[in-house]
Amino acid sequence: MLFRRAVYIGRFQPPHQGHLASVKLGLEIASTVIIGVRETPLGPKDPLTVNERIECWRRLLEWADVDLSRVVIRAVPDFGKDTPLPTEDKVIFSNHPLITWARTVEKLLNMNPSDTAFIGNKPPMVIAFNLLGYVVVPGHRNVHRCIEVSASELRRKILSGDESWKKMLPPPVTEYLEHIDIYRRLLSLGASISDVVTK
Repeated sequence: MLFRRAVYIGRFQPPHQGHLASVKLGLEIASTVIIGVRETPLGPKDPLTVNERIECWRRLLEWADVDLSRVVIRAVPDFGKDTPLPTEDKVIFSNHPLITWARTVEKLLNMNPSDTAFIGNKPPMVIAFNLLGYVVVPGHRNVHRCIEVSASELRRKILSGDESWKKMLPPPVTEYLEHIDIYRRLLSLGASISDVVTK
């Protein structure tokens, strides 16, 4: 293995095939993959609690026959979508909010650039961990070239009553979302079709 650990962080609203492919990639390059589930507040675009997303991950990994002894799932703090991107590398010496967030996660997950890779594509996280010295491995956005999944489209279909959303996700995730009645959850959060598809 190239690394002792690979860390993969996201909102995972919900986990899907692309996310699973990123974890499998992590298992090819590291002995252990740590999935960090960001603690986002509930809202129309974030309808699942952190514990529900962890449960989705657990079911998805079992269904995919992933060696659970090599995967750790942890809740991690969120950095907030309005956090500005660093504009220069000297921010690692300052209290830039994104670097502060990354250092908090680094301590929480016991990460070290000498033996840990970061998997991802989201610019805020990629920039932050790269500036802290981590090797960054592109994640599921590249997989999306083969697996077409859009969380916004998924939520739109659920709200519009289009049953084809169930085919967009792995069966255990679909079953769990049906179990918690994701349609009513979205409605209870005041979601409308325009809420879930706009950035």
